[in-house]
Amino acid sequence: MKLDPHIHSIYSGDARSKPKDIIKQASFLGLDAIAISDHNSVEGSKIAIELSKNIDNLLIVPSIEISSSEGHILGFGVEKVIPRDLSPVETVERIHDQGGLAIVPHPFSSYRDGLFFNNRKAIEKLTNPDYSNDSSDNNYDNLKIDGVEVLNARYIIGYSNYKSNKLAEKSNLAKIGSSDSHFLDSIGNCYTEIKNIDSEPTIDDIIEAIKSKDTIAKGTRTSNKLILKEVFNKKIRRIY
Repeated sequence: MKLDPHIHSIYSGDARSKPKDIIKQASFLGLDAIAISDHNSVEGSKIAIELSKNIDNLLIVPSIEISSSEGHILGFGVEKVIPRDLSPVETVERIHDQGGLAIVPHPFSSYRDGLFFNNRKAIEKLTNPDYSNDSSDNNYDNLKIDGVEVLNARYIIGYSNYKSNKLAEKSNLAKIGSSDSHFLDSIGNCYTEIKNIDSEPTIDDIIEAIKSKDTIAKGTRTSNKLILKEVFNKKIRRIY
């Protein structure tokens, strides 16, 4: 099955896709599941889930992209807002408390709040379940993140994707492909193929499959021409 787990709607504040149009485009493209992962909001996700109740061929997974104090973290499967600006450690803990998966988007991107860009301590803390330091709280049993984006369609060059893939292999993390779409034409450019899953999966089935690392990241980069057009609309025309 094909999942695009990182799509932004108008509720992100920097995107222009309405939930109903995202659903229509995802269905047209033949995606099996999507997640609207807005910045620090679950409003778009909630609306999409409600709108999709009578749609048989597309599953909407609740999600949110949280701005931790050191970078962005996806709360995949999370239905309630997690406050921004918490430490990465607490953010991951709160995601897991809701039964969700902590997935790091664009981990090594310097200009998009990549959590692991020049941040070796965060990498060690969040990928090594046996990590400990000198603090009084050394219980990191449930701290390890669940996956990283190894294919993000919005990378201008491929080096960040390459580093993410190496990290996923070294730390045994699920490999995630995402469009990180901020406009309809880029939905599904990159996606996650989930193996060994029922033909009519539930949200829990998808979460368990990602936990089991039954994922393959696939797709192609969103064209620079489309990204530049988006930047022009944001910065010059200010239509957002």
